[in-house]
Amino acid sequence: MANLYPTKKDRDGFFDFLPSWFDEWGHNFLSNSGIQPFAADIEDKEYEYVIKVDLPGFSRDNIHLDFDQGVLTVQASRKQESNEKDEDGSFLRRERSSGSYVRRFMLDGVDDEKINATFKDGVLAVTLPKRDDAKKSGKLISIN
Repeated sequence: MANLYPTKKDRDGFFDFLPSWFDEWGHNFLSNSGIQPFAADIEDKEYEYVIKVDLPGFSRDNIHLDFDQGVLTVQASRKQESNEKDEDGSFLRRERSSGSYVRRFMLDGVDDEKINATFKDGVLAVTLPKRDDAKKSGKLISIN
């Protein structure tokens, strides 16, 4: 699958620089390396959903969870500041950054009264038990 899109070395035509330029420009323009959504793992177990979200560097106080109309919203924000001063107290370098991140997960049949969340070692774990009426086993469909 890695060969589906030609690279610069695969091109040898006169106008082949245009797609290459656009691919690189488009990739750099559309992706913002400073703000990346946090990684999440979702497990659909028989009686519950388990969502684990990697939030390294965040504190528990800066994480907000909300469950409304079947949608779990995870919001996290942080501010960072670093200062370097010389002997007389003047700034040599001062950097500040802040960011806010949001992810939403649509989940069916959740018993919202029993949702539980823990945060340990930079990992947020949210357990969303399913309602009794939502625990369906499904149906196996045979192919003729």
